[in-house]
Amino acid sequence: MNAHQILAVSTRLFAIWLFLYSISNLAGTYIQAHRYSASDSLHPLFWGVGAVILICGLLWSFPSFIAKQILPPSTTDDAPTPLFDSWFSVGCSLIGLWALVKAIPALASYFLGNYLGQKFQPDIFVANPDWTLLVTFNVFQLIVGLWLFLGGKGLKKILNWARNA
Repeated sequence: MNAHQILAVSTRLFAIWLFLYSISNLAGTYIQAHRYSASDSLHPLFWGVGAVILICGLLWSFPSFIAKQILPPSTTDDAPTPLFDSWFSVGCSLIGLWALVKAIPALASYFLGNYLGQKFQPDIFVANPDWTLLVTFNVFQLIVGLWLFLGGKGLKKILNWARNA
């Protein structure tokens, strides 16, 4: 595997990481901005998500172009090798693990906090108004993290097991 292929794989892995990181932080940024403004518009959130999708789509679609612009031309053969697949699958698994490590504790915290608040102080407990948005983003991150960590075949096996259980 030559330097251009390594940089192309790294660019695609960075696109996946950037997408997950940006989407999870956009939710928090929107919630903080929403607290200080009276506007109920979701337009800033949609613009942010659209910009992230555009940037990540460009990084995903043109990794070899980016590698050729960054690195000088090489004299070695650019034939793809099986090593590309192993690097990419290991990178996807690591990014999936990172997403799971962020999503699982956050979901546990949201659900446990909501449950304990309603159980022990039902008359004064008020759930965070953005609770559903936070849970939705973390469920999305959990699903994408599982998909990246287990790969397409692993996720399909889990879905088949859940259907037949």
